[in-house]
Amino acid sequence: MAYATTDELAQALRVRVTPDNDALLSDCLEAAAEEIDAYLDRGSNPLPVPVPSAVVRCNVNRAVEWYKAADAAGGAVGSDQVGVLPAPPGDGFARHLRSIAFLRMAWGVA
Repeated sequence: MAYATTDELAQALRVRVTPDNDALLSDCLEAAAEEIDAYLDRGSNPLPVPVPSAVVRCNVNRAVEWYKAADAAGGAVGSDQVGVLPAPPGDGFARHLRSIAFLRMAWGVA
């Protein structure tokens, strides 16, 4: 279950929610929420209600990346006319982890 609304994601993307993009916006929020849930590994311990703002922001910020991923499908964003920026290396979700680490329930043992 997503932790943010399609309206919040649309605002971050500077677009409007329409019948044409509503499903895509929802899918991006759900994909980001699945990553959050997998990382937090809370098992049967649900997040507090209301959900912490850090989780909402993480959901929106990562969903923005999911939404824009098609633009960088070739590994870069831009064009010959305006320049090309390479996609950042590494795990796309990793940079969001610090903002929600305080909510993680299980940590592996090294």
